[in-house]
Order: sequence, then C-alpha cells, then structure tokens
Amino acid sequence: MLRKPILMNKLNKEKSQGKLVIGLIGTHTGAGVTHLGILLAVYLSECLGHKTAFIECGGNNDLKHLQEHFFHPEEEQYNQESFTLNRVTFHKNKRLQGLPEIIGDKYDCVILDLGTDLAKHKSEFLRCDKKIVIGSLAVWKTHELEKFINITAPIKNCEQWIYAIPFATKKTVREAEKKYKRIIQGVPYEPDPFLLTGNIIRLFQKLI
Repeated sequence: MLRKPILMNKLNKEKSQGKLVIGLIGTHTGAGVTHLGILLAVYLSECLGHKTAFIECGGNNDLKHLQEHFFHPEEEQYNQESFTLNRVTFHKNKRLQGLPEIIGDKYDCVILDLGTDLAKHKSEFLRCDKKIVIGSLAVWKTHELEKFINITAPIKNCEQWIYAIPFATKKTVREAEKKYKRIIQGVPYEPDPFLLTGNIIRLFQKLI
C-alpha cells in the first residue's frame, strides 16, 4: 500500500535502550507540527526499526482525515481510536488523561503532537525527553517565533530545545541562531511524509 524508499533499507540501525518520548509543539497554527511529526515517526519506525506511537493531542483531527484516506470507515479494520501505517500506530485526538496508558505501552518511541497550545500542554511538553518547536522565519511569522521564545525564556534549559523551521535557507538559519541564541534547524521540503528522502533522513540523524 505504501512505498518504502530504497534509502530506508540501507539505514537500519540497532535499537537504543529505553523509551524515547518526543514532544512537538508549534509557535502558530499551520506551522507544520503534524507533518513533521509523521515524517519523524516514519523515520523512527522504518529507518531505526523502533516500535513507534504517534499521539495526536492538539485537537485538530488531522489523523482522522489521514485514516480515512487509507481506510474506509465501514471497513472491518477501521478503528475509532487508532490505526497503523508503515508500522507506526497513530492514536487519534487523545485527551491528556489518556496519555500515560499509551506512553506506558510497549513502544520504543512515542511522539506527542501537542498542537500550538503551549499553555494547555506545557507540562506534557516539559516531560518529554526531546523537545522540538516548529516555527517560521517568514517575515510575517517571525513575531510568533519571538513571542514563543520570550514566553518560554524563564524555563530552565529552554535553550536546549530544538527549533525546526520548514523551508528555511542555511543563511537564514545561521542568522536566526545568532539572533535568538537557540538551536535552529531548517527542515527540507518533503511533500510525502511516508516517503523520506536523504535530506530529511540526514536531518533526523542529527536531531535524534
């Protein structure tokens, strides 16, 4: 049903010890949190061989539409709570109180798509082993990034969070790192999150 990139077959690695929980949050609506999260989930599953869960917490119902693209609601395998694609288990629109049960299950990696509501999801984000903020350096969106940085500045170790910026040039990323004193990575254009290219694989090799 889904194509597997040749590169993925060449990049199988040994599983690391322990469970890795990765939190993704956006600085504004439409930043690309879910898209990057799916890319990362496929990387962890297909390239590293990890049993991976993707949990939608932002309340946007994107995973419902993703599921309906691949499965008809009347099919026997259609599940109201979760579904599996490319060995990733996607948990749809979960409430915060339901997270411990999923995170405690037998997954090697768990990705939390926390949407853009930092106030609501701050505690869950801070508990994550790796914290990734998705923003934009477009001139009409930098105020959102700056607002997020200013709000979170008092949080201990916030300078260690990774800021992922889709479509940003290397020059723009370097300038932003100097200006904001944060770890910033440009995210290459990947139209199909289930078919990874070498560029996105190399990015995740640096981040994870």
